[in-house]
Amino acid sequence: MDEEIHSVSLYTVRPLICHGYVGPFVLLYTVWVYYWILICGYSEFFEAGCIVLAIIGLLQILTCLFCHWSVYIKCLLSCKQEKDASKASVVQVIPSPNNGSPEIVKLHHEWDIARKHPRVWFVFQKMKYVFDWEEKKQFHAVEFPVSGSVKMYLDWKGYEDENILQASKEKYGDNRLEMVVPEFTELFKERATAPFFVFQVFCVGLWCLDEYWYYSIFTLLMLIAFEATLVQQQLRNLREIRNMGNKPYLIQTYRNRKWRPVLTSEIIPGDIVSVGRSQNESLVPCDLLLLRGPCIVDESMLTGESVPQMKEALEVLEKDYLFDINTDGRLHVLFGGTMVVQHTPPAKTAPGMKC
Repeated sequence: MDEEIHSVSLYTVRPLICHGYVGPFVLLYTVWVYYWILICGYSEFFEAGCIVLAIIGLLQILTCLFCHWSVYIKCLLSCKQEKDASKASVVQVIPSPNNGSPEIVKLHHEWDIARKHPRVWFVFQKMKYVFDWEEKKQFHAVEFPVSGSVKMYLDWKGYEDENILQASKEKYGDNRLEMVVPEFTELFKERATAPFFVFQVFCVGLWCLDEYWYYSIFTLLMLIAFEATLVQQQLRNLREIRNMGNKPYLIQTYRNRKWRPVLTSEIIPGDIVSVGRSQNESLVPCDLLLLRGPCIVDESMLTGESVPQMKEALEVLEKDYLFDINTDGRLHVLFGGTMVVQHTPPAKTAPGMKC
């Protein structure tokens, strides 16, 4: 697919009773209880029956934990592979090495009468991937307009129609990268199902069988209190990091043939915005292609360099030149998270839009 994702597999989630950690164990419980009560005798083999039930329960708990620890085992026991993207409900995403861990991600379907096939997409690591029905027959990242000619960018007048604007919003989404702080129970569940914590709880259970009740219960309570303290500290750190993010602010945006203030969290690729010297330490809201007027930008937030960088407008290039963001981006792109130190507005007699 791309450099970040190695492979994507389509699956449909089976009914709960057909999951490998539910259906087989229900049958196993039923068979053993029937054999224990009606054939062996409940009172004669009470201890043996309880021990077997405990072993079956322990196996079921381990199976559920293995599904939680491994995406591959969870897909094997709870999902069925699907070839048709319109019928699949989830996808197994395997990233390339050093780009995260495999995940099972929900698949979204958007039906439109004008289209032959539904629009199928999923979000993985804050990136949106759409299924290509026409050519590649596979998922690809949403493509942004970053490889056009200079003439195309200079002649672009922004979104002049509300329908096109809404369609672009559905395609690209908002300019929002939120850090969602999980709930306490969610983080505690993640730590409580870690292999080491499960091993410690298993050891506590073994001590209880050897009649070390007081020591075992005290150890278990200490483990829970320690994990809860770590979760609280983690939540505080996550909230502090989220509060350090750049807050949305109003920026002049050219839409529907006029300039209007729009929140930076609501701008989308293709919008034409007016930038000036950063006020109140507000940062550049996203990567912006500089069309008119040079800028001096402080990029120390990204590169660590204390020397401000000069940015040239795209209008200095030949109109037939094909823009390459990899080679030309350093000189003509204002990167998100940087700060505009100085901006020279274009001359009023110069061609182009007036702000």
